[in-house]
Amino acid sequence: MSIFSEELRALIARHEEALRKPGTILFSQSRYEIDRVLGEGGMGITLLAYEVSAANLKRPVVLKFVKDSLNPARLDSFLNEVQLSTLFNHPNLLPIYRLESEVVKIESRKLRSLHRRDYEHTVYFAVMQYIDGWNLRKIVDRLRSLNLLLHFDVSMYLIARIARGLHYVHSYRAENGEHLGLVHRDVSPENILIDRFGRVKVADFGIATTWKSLKAEAALNPGKILYSSPEQLAGAQLDHRSDIYNIGLLMFFLFTDNDRFGPEWGLPQAQERIRTKMKKSAASDLQGIDPRLARMCESCLQEDPDYRYQSCEDLATDIDIYFKETGRIVTNETVEEILEELFKDRPTFTSRRFVALTGSPHLEQPEYHPNSQAEPQTVVGPLPTVRLDET
Repeated sequence: MSIFSEELRALIARHEEALRKPGTILFSQSRYEIDRVLGEGGMGITLLAYEVSAANLKRPVVLKFVKDSLNPARLDSFLNEVQLSTLFNHPNLLPIYRLESEVVKIESRKLRSLHRRDYEHTVYFAVMQYIDGWNLRKIVDRLRSLNLLLHFDVSMYLIARIARGLHYVHSYRAENGEHLGLVHRDVSPENILIDRFGRVKVADFGIATTWKSLKAEAALNPGKILYSSPEQLAGAQLDHRSDIYNIGLLMFFLFTDNDRFGPEWGLPQAQERIRTKMKKSAASDLQGIDPRLARMCESCLQEDPDYRYQSCEDLATDIDIYFKETGRIVTNETVEEILEELFKDRPTFTSRRFVALTGSPHLEQPEYHPNSQAEPQTVVGPLPTVRLDET
């Protein structure tokens, strides 16, 4: 027999219904227990924390705070990232759960100046999904320390995930159906996260914007000059193809173990050096790589946006075709096994998923033989493709 009377049941039901009505404001019962600092950049600080909800349930989350929140430009950039990321719903984009705030109260008696009123300042922070893994830069650094590269097929699997996540962003439409024309503008190894289960996430939409509203003088992101497109470096108008150029730089990074534009120097010198190298073909640096993969990379890295892939979906589809024609299979589980082995204290490499660099004590360098694989065939009619969906 129930301990609740019918009257009490009816009251509870009405209150629950009221909570679900549009426009109702729900005050979160969560609290956040900060564990440690995960990272600190020029714009923000990320912390590992535990979100504690009702019944003392805990889950790890990342809290992101903007540095110097009194700076209006930085705060606007931070709020822009939160606003965009909370709209997105794609397996290859890092989700932001919500925006939270804390009010800092400063009593006037503690101020040396003659303030007659207490001061309150609102500190905003984003609650984000915690990725138990690494960014692409740390993964490649670990490989480099062992004189290894990822197998090119594994690299292309990762690139396909990145491309599909960005295609979702580029294609995003508002509720009224308006195409927003979003550009990420900061696609770099530091902003590609891969968790222990091999799942890929594109992160950090802090400087993402619509290409329609982007002013030319704001096009360059000085913080990531090594991952700027030619039009971004020139301060010209951008569209989604600027991100496609950056994907090409990621491919080059994975294929060669190097940033294409080399070590970062002072801004003026770096800009001139990068402009010179942008005019040169990447072909000479991609020798020994399957020509199909090299052509994809070169297509992304064309100086003129009109000669690049015109959408990230086109690139992802070409990668699907490559896997279909070669019969090779790469999955999240493949990447998971690689990362598990890679970050052991004493990894052993017997898998062909790795490609050793010259002189590696772990594996012999496999060579590419042009006759060992058939060139892409001319296909009449629609070509079936393999979708490497997230699991």
